[in-house]
Amino acid sequence: MPNIRDILRLHTMEHMSRNAISKSVHCHHETVKRIIERAEAAGLNWPVPEELDDAQLEQLIYPEQPIRFSELRPEPDMEYIDREMHKRGVTLSLLWYEYKRSSPNGVQYTQFCERYRKYIGQRTTTMRIPRKAGEKLFIDWAGDTMSVTDRYTGKKQEAWLFVAALGTSGYPYVEAFPSKAKENWIAGHVNALKHYSALPLILVPDNDKSGVTKANNYEPELNRTYQEFAQHYGVAVVPARVRKPKDKSVVEGTVGDIETWIIAALRNEVFFDFAELNAAIRRKLLEFSERPFQKREGTRRSVFLEYDLPAMRPLPPEHYEYSDWQIKAKVHPDCHAEIDKQYYSVPYAYVGQNVDARLTMNTVEIFCQNRRLCSHIRACGKQRQYITDPSHLPPNQQAQLSMSREHFEIWAKTIGEKTALLVEKIFDRVSVEQIGYRSCLGLQRIARSYDRDRFESACKLATDCGNYGCSYVERILKSGLDLAKKNEKRTANIIKHVNIRGPEYYGGKGVNVYAE
Repeated sequence: MPNIRDILRLHTMEHMSRNAISKSVHCHHETVKRIIERAEAAGLNWPVPEELDDAQLEQLIYPEQPIRFSELRPEPDMEYIDREMHKRGVTLSLLWYEYKRSSPNGVQYTQFCERYRKYIGQRTTTMRIPRKAGEKLFIDWAGDTMSVTDRYTGKKQEAWLFVAALGTSGYPYVEAFPSKAKENWIAGHVNALKHYSALPLILVPDNDKSGVTKANNYEPELNRTYQEFAQHYGVAVVPARVRKPKDKSVVEGTVGDIETWIIAALRNEVFFDFAELNAAIRRKLLEFSERPFQKREGTRRSVFLEYDLPAMRPLPPEHYEYSDWQIKAKVHPDCHAEIDKQYYSVPYAYVGQNVDARLTMNTVEIFCQNRRLCSHIRACGKQRQYITDPSHLPPNQQAQLSMSREHFEIWAKTIGEKTALLVEKIFDRVSVEQIGYRSCLGLQRIARSYDRDRFESACKLATDCGNYGCSYVERILKSGLDLAKKNEKRTANIIKHVNIRGPEYYGGKGVNVYAE
């Protein structure tokens, strides 16, 4: 729209021709003619009243014409159009075609697009949020990948780039990993904090499954390993909103720079392992961090050292050790829970309950309702193994696990020499050690019912007779043969007479059970 005020001023005060005015204000002379005629019709003269702004002046010169019914066109529903435009494959051309099919006398495609541009211009406003030094560390995976080549087969393995950048300086950290797995996600965080040698207050990651179990704009759910990592370092994790790249614009911009100054810069080099690749990345990353800013003073590294680093907190004495969590493993009736395809014992009081397991490189810790129950050395190998702490089993099962020849021999020695000899004879006569366990268990049961001296005597008689079963010892005790032997000795020492027959009269037959 030409400047109406200049046209009226030049026409009234300078008395210039229409052609001269059109050249001065850069518009067609017919436009100048129409504006002068419309101003005269509206009673406008120079000077224009000061209370009239440009919009009001234009309204007086070009008043809105009443719309005839025949010219009414149904307006497109901009809210519906904007909602549909967020769906995959939907374009303005398709939506206009659908609109015209339902409203043949609707606006044409150009006006349709113009209306939509005005709508989103009114709806989408942005606000620049100032970032505090050292407050936020933005984290993401780069979209483009690199590769590592097998030295012998030539096969290429994809390499994913973990990218982190601080909010004020944009000082980056980049590391290549063979996958976007959770352990690599945590390792990238730990190594990034080592690189900065300090802690930010807030981590702002993308909603990647490696760290965020359930994305939500208000209450995102982090996986337990990521929560434990954040607790170890005392940082808050505030994931960016879904499909809101402006929430992490710093790292988004850094990813774009990394794709140029690292990925593209190393495109012609071949790497045979990840150590070699990461060494090259570190060299390029240092070069990039020392590049001067285009629109501000300094470099990313100098701004980091001047502003971010002094505002950040020191690292804890120990770095986080990666651990994985297995949730809700049920304790089986045998007092074991299956964890990472291995079986670990749990105190028998928790049979039937669900437990959680924390797995590190070397240990397995088992929890129930956040209470630590026990820990085990982590089993290795693909074959399923049972790792058992005997104290976790019920008392009767603990006794069974403790059975061995040495166990029973130690017990027998506490009774006496004859009992120890009998136990030794029991194990010597069997081909498999476990066979003798039941006989020894029987001896233990019998020993609890008789005093030590009688039990020792019965074991001696059984050993002398060559009968090493616990049932024979029990018959001796029940029949009192051990007592009869003692009485015989006592009588032999007191009564001596030529008419009393002794063992030699019977040739020793039938009394060998009492022989010394």
